[in-house]
Amino acid sequence: MSDTAELARSILACPRSAEIAVDGFPTLGYEDELGLRDADGTPSFSCQSGSLLARAGRAGSKALLSLASGLGPEGGPDRELILTLTGTLGIGPVESCYCCGEQRQDVGLVPDFVVLGRGQDQARVPLRAFRDPALRLNRGYLQRALQHANSAHRADLAEVVARTTGTPAERLLDAGLADLTTQGAELTWIDRDGGHRATLWFSRPARTVEEFGVLLQRELHAGIC
Repeated sequence: MSDTAELARSILACPRSAEIAVDGFPTLGYEDELGLRDADGTPSFSCQSGSLLARAGRAGSKALLSLASGLGPEGGPDRELILTLTGTLGIGPVESCYCCGEQRQDVGLVPDFVVLGRGQDQARVPLRAFRDPALRLNRGYLQRALQHANSAHRADLAEVVARTTGTPAERLLDAGLADLTTQGAELTWIDRDGGHRATLWFSRPARTVEEFGVLLQRELHAGIC
């Protein structure tokens, strides 16, 4: 069951898409860029304060959330998985966007039933296992962290490559992460001689999300958040 719970939490941390059906409201579709996150086993949305979802949260409405897996490569077997959660919506704090000042309302779905499915095969995930705080650092979280580093921190990664391998910056054409685990990061880069890879090991395996962030910044010596 712990493996099933870890896989379910990984999908919550790394969904391809999400659709939420709320009692008394139209079905709402959300992409991961719009603020769905895993708050220790509680799906949490960041939405405009006047949105339908915020109104449903203030009303304490019942809801059903379906998440299509974003785990693994496109076309891989894990992309066939669907995570379904039912529960009650609740309202959280209002926050202001640091860049534009827009008011964003936090809305969470407290689950009372979690199911992991592939086609006709369905498996119920025990809530206690699903909510285990130790599952915050999961495969989906690591995949999202890798994707974020490659999309937002390529310049930082190029500096890491130049510093750790001695490659002159002017010879580098591109740099990124090929893999990211609780034990280290695999750098990949292209210079004028071709493509290369190198693994940088953490001083110890990360056990929590917070520890992972510290080790990633410390061992890579980069401004990666």
